[in-house]
Amino acid sequence: MLKKAVGIVIRRVAYGDNHLIITFLNEAGVKVALMARNARKSTKYGSGLDLFYENLFIFSQFKGMGTLSSVDTINSHYEIREDIYVMTYAQYVVELIDRALEEDETNPYAYQLLKVALTHMKRSDKARLIALLVSIKCMPLYGYVPNFKYSTYDGNMTHKDFIAYSFQFNSVVTQEALIEDPHAIPMTNKSLYMLYLLSEVPIESLSSINIEQSLIDEMETLVYKMYDEFIGVFIKSRKILEQMRRLDNYK
Repeated sequence: MLKKAVGIVIRRVAYGDNHLIITFLNEAGVKVALMARNARKSTKYGSGLDLFYENLFIFSQFKGMGTLSSVDTINSHYEIREDIYVMTYAQYVVELIDRALEEDETNPYAYQLLKVALTHMKRSDKARLIALLVSIKCMPLYGYVPNFKYSTYDGNMTHKDFIAYSFQFNSVVTQEALIEDPHAIPMTNKSLYMLYLLSEVPIESLSSINIEQSLIDEMETLVYKMYDEFIGVFIKSRKILEQMRRLDNYK
């Protein structure tokens, strides 16, 4: 019996000389793995099995991996492939969401987050901001929730007083907290406030957000440190992005 599902391709792996194993995230937020037979030698599927493609998938599946019958492309997100930075940030977002979900997990929010992110990734500056926002929104999926709202050291909720982020207290902190945690990461007050706003903003508001690059630099550095310190997930495309930026700075 054939099944139908709308989803976005998040992974593709060569299998043998002719086949592909593709994984898509469906609208229910479930990862579905399918064998696409002869996909590497045939034009049957066109480009529909490439990363980021949103398709209607028709496939057979009983137990375990299913077999793909056909795809009907809904959105190719072709703009993503026109800029190497945009494409790499999109790969980062896909990989981040993919790694956050267990194989049998159901999470409609993850699909919504991925779809909205890919839809708005059209320029390299916007792609970087969206990737940052997705990084923040994905943290709870990994079991970690940062605190940009108030200081757990003294309960202070006045945003203009925050000058650093403390891993010891896992929160923004004021000058007084540095006595107890001198290793807290110094941050501009504006960056900490923007991180608070990004953590609270609905993902549907992605297209209306604009933040200067210097603030994104600072926020991105802290968020990456949080992933290293509290989550410990290795994202290959993040390493590629960091290498690309180092090369640009060297030039």
